[in-house]
Parts: sequence; structure tokens; C-alpha cells
Amino acid sequence: MDFTLDEEQQAVADLANQVFADALAPDLQTQRLRIVENTEDWFDRDLWQVLADAGLLGIALGVDVGGAGLDAVALALLLRAQGAHVAPMPLLPSAVASLVVDRHGDDTQRQTLLPGVVAGTTILTVAIQELLDDRLEEPSCSFMAESSDGYLTGRLTGRKVVVEHLDTADYLLITASTADGPRVILVNRSSEGIAAQTGPSTRLQPLSDVTFTDAPGQVVGGPTAVTALLDHLRMGVCATQLGVTERALALTAEYTSTREQFGRPIATFQAVGQRLADQFVNVGGIRLATLSAAWRLANNRDATEDLLVAKWWASERATDVANATQHVHGGMGVATDYPLHRYTLWNKHLAMSLGAGNQALRGLGALLAE
Repeated sequence: MDFTLDEEQQAVADLANQVFADALAPDLQTQRLRIVENTEDWFDRDLWQVLADAGLLGIALGVDVGGAGLDAVALALLLRAQGAHVAPMPLLPSAVASLVVDRHGDDTQRQTLLPGVVAGTTILTVAIQELLDDRLEEPSCSFMAESSDGYLTGRLTGRKVVVEHLDTADYLLITASTADGPRVILVNRSSEGIAAQTGPSTRLQPLSDVTFTDAPGQVVGGPTAVTALLDHLRMGVCATQLGVTERALALTAEYTSTREQFGRPIATFQAVGQRLADQFVNVGGIRLATLSAAWRLANNRDATEDLLVAKWWASERATDVANATQHVHGGMGVATDYPLHRYTLWNKHLAMSLGAGNQALRGLGALLAE
């Protein structure tokens, strides 16, 4: 298989990396991220607007709503760039939610939401995880639907956990059970019947435990919208983790090449070299599995197996990367004025997102057993 980027994909990768690098250059990163991390919403709004002005927030959305009309590979490259610069913003949930609305929503939903997403003025998030239940395809949240104005509207009841950027989002996409099976439900954040408790995650991001009590919403698409939402979220988590692990390993390679012990760089020590060589293989595995899954999604092929394999790599092997890069750095790795600690915190957060490696392995086993 050839994963060489085509001209458009390479242009997306170059532009995204340039935008993030300009805003979060090494001499600016620590100070800027510290400021954003100490805000209530964990959101670099100035950088968000730069991404919008560059056309990157709508990279995978239709041209008719102002997007670039590209695919899941382009989205993966954008998220990879975010991970490489650990930029705090709702890029993953908003980008994936808007893609699902674009591909599965009706024209009213698309035209109401997506131009604002492209412009950076409308933010979406997702709510799919439930307490002590990893069956993402079988939500216990319920939606009682009634037909109105040409599409299904109704009331949502239930609880979702680990909801990112709840207080900065304008709309949520939520998985819920209906009389016709699981569906994706669109809910306005300002609607009645929404209560939340919020606390910090591993990477200091606010995460919310949300309860819906007869909250008004409307169905987005059919049963395939649920699959599309979960698939693209898994791919997005893996793509972000790819950027995180690539940059963590690069930082470690640079550090070990200049840090001397016994009169020579520690990179020349056999034990250090062997351990980092293992991490080079691990990062390569994350890259291969993630880009394979993104390619399959972009070409409308079944990506279930590839996504589970990618998520296992982005959890289990990414954890190995975090442990090794921290260990080789020694005390420097946890210094708050040195960048590595943020990559480790992001790594841990992403490794557990949508379930850890064991969950992916169980899913893969069940798939093979079928």
C-alpha cells in the first residue's frame, strides 16, 4: 500500500503545520499554552480564528457550505498537526461532528450549522460515552421522536460522560436509542433540560458529566450516521495521538543528542538507542494503522478492523512511547518549562479516549469471531 500524500493532502499538511508552528513556536509555546490552560474553557480562540481564516476548519466539508470538499485523510492530517503542537481547542469534536452533519444531515441542518463552523463562529461537540458502559454502539440514552417540519424532532433523556468543550459548544451531537434503533441527535447547547458537572482531565481540559432531561433535539441522518460518528472519532483520536507521539519522540531524539554523560551524548549509549529504536517502531505502527483507517474512510470502505487496530496502537504502544520518552529525559521530562510533559499528558488522555487498548482488542476479537 502506498500512503504517499497527493498534492492537495500535502498542501493541507504543510499549511496546518505552518499555522500551528507560527502560533506555538518553541520560544512562545510554554507561555501561550500556560495562559490558555489557566482559562476556564481551555480554548485558544485566537488560533482557532487563524485556522478558520486559513480555510482549515472546513477542510472536510462540502464546497456549498464554504468548505474545501476534501476527505478523512485531510482531516487526519489537520488533527495530526494539532497533536504535534498540543494546541488546546475543540478541533477534534467539532470537526468530526460537522463532518457527520455534512454527510448525513438534511439541507436545513447543513446550511444552519456548517457555514458558521467554516467561519469559526459555530462550535460543535459530541456526547457518546456513558458511565461504566463501553458499548458505544448501544447507547442507553433515549430519544422519543415525533415527526415535525419534515424531519424527526423529539426529547432526549439520559446521561453522557467525558463530554469535551461543553461550555464553548453551540450544538451537541449525541448518540441515543430510538424506536428505530440508535440514532445521532442534534441538541442546541442553550436548550432546556441540560445539566452538567465539569472537572479537569489528565491534560487539564474541562470534561463534563451531562444529564439530559427531556431536552429538545432532532435526528441527524439514519443508522449509518452513528457508525460514521464513531468511526471518525476513533480515527481522529488516533490521528491526534500520531502527532503527539511523533513530536515527543523528536524532542527526545534532540535532547539525547545534546545531553552528555561521561563526556559523550547519551544517545550513543546502547540502552538508550535500543529503547528509542523501539519507540520509532511504535510510532511507525501508529502512523501506518491510522493512515490506513483514514484512507478507508475517505474511500467509503469498511474501516472497522483498521480503526480497532489503530486504536490499540494509539493506546498501548503510545503509552510505551510516553513512558520511554519520559524515562530517557529524566527529571527534565516533568519540568513545566520544558515541553515534553504536555505531550505525556496528552498521550495519557488520548490513550484512554473512547476506551483503552483492551477495549479495542476486545472489539477486534469480537469482529474476528464473527
